[in-house]
Amino acid sequence: MLGGDVRAGAAIGQEAVGIATPLADYFAVGTNTCNAAQAVGMAGDIAEARKMMDPVIRSRDTAPETDVVGFMVPYGLMYLWDGDLEEAVVWFERGVRRMTAETRDWTAARCLPGLVSALRRLGRTEAAAEYAALAVTIENEFDAPYELANVLDEQARLVRDADPDRARDLHLEALVVRRTHGLRTCYVDSLDALAALEARAGKDAEAVRLLAVSDAGREQMGYPRPPVDQPEHDDLVAALRTALGQDFAAPWTDAATGSLDDAAATLTRGRGRRDRPSTGWESLTPTELDVTRLTSEGLSNPEIGARLYMSRSTVKSHLAHIYSKVGVANRTELAVLAGAQPSQR
Repeated sequence: MLGGDVRAGAAIGQEAVGIATPLADYFAVGTNTCNAAQAVGMAGDIAEARKMMDPVIRSRDTAPETDVVGFMVPYGLMYLWDGDLEEAVVWFERGVRRMTAETRDWTAARCLPGLVSALRRLGRTEAAAEYAALAVTIENEFDAPYELANVLDEQARLVRDADPDRARDLHLEALVVRRTHGLRTCYVDSLDALAALEARAGKDAEAVRLLAVSDAGREQMGYPRPPVDQPEHDDLVAALRTALGQDFAAPWTDAATGSLDDAAATLTRGRGRRDRPSTGWESLTPTELDVTRLTSEGLSNPEIGARLYMSRSTVKSHLAHIYSKVGVANRTELAVLAGAQPSQR
């Protein structure tokens, strides 16, 4: 489903539920129902998705000892997509609580991006930033590219007012992850986010082109924007129409016939792990370069964490990776090396 047609994925999921139902296997039926409901919701029919999930939720209330894999994830997403943010937080937190400081849990890992999104939209940015920093670590540990890309997008939205350049880097990093792992359906999420940044930077025509490609891709794949995102999108399009006037139509029409894959390739050209060596200055990721820059400016780990919306332990982990990659032993040596780089002078 994440590689192409969402409608087809939803139909296959519903077919799987039909096949499993006669088996009277609660685990198989419930798990397939959850997966199918998430696909149906992504395809735009959130009411039908919730209707599918209701029997699973009711059965959990009466028989909590029964198991259905990750039922909190689609249920939380349905509330998030519909804009019921407080209820979304309830369900995502229920999943995240399955994880402890000593143990990792796959359901918790899947719930973290949605929890960050709901908290951010509620204005609870400090909590969102803390969970986002944790989520980056957890998703990398699970090698979960879909969840990781979603968290990177959320981190970008958390910093876009204070640091739009970093926000752009994070959105592009998310798109690289999506391209690397064949998550084609989600290219349009990246394009929407980048279009908003282009508009903020006054690059109205480029914003229009990105939105046009996104709209065409969503129509082709049956992946509409969820209701919670539609007002912001409509406001952005209206603002661009006003700003460009008669010049709005041409870039929209031209880009609408363009290729989603070509747009993603153009945006990520020169980025991604495959373009970087494993050691040396050129091996540093955009995030690692940000940590290096702030370290060289004399900021402490807590100060860097506050600036980049990550925990102290995450900053410490980044520094350990940076030291290993570039062959230095401490912050002083890193600052000297950074100062010797052409881009740092």
